[in-house]
Amino acid sequence: MTETPAMTERERYIIAQALYEFIRHEQSRPADSRRQSDEDEAKAILHERFDNELARLVESDEAAGREPADCARKVSLGG
Repeated sequence: MTETPAMTERERYIIAQALYEFIRHEQSRPADSRRQSDEDEAKAILHERFDNELARLVESDEAAGREPADCARKVSLGG
């Protein structure tokens, strides 16, 4: 099995940002068309693998006067 190279800090931030924006997008959709399980998994991934980056994204939104996406953790990764 091939080893996966470690991610750079920039790569981690970009992936976290993509997950965060996905969550924001889902939360902007009408409740009946949201992909809740995908949203919950994205939140779990952010918390378990990109918690520092998530904090930076939330701080950035707050500094810009935007309401941060609701990334409250409801499930653990994989379940």
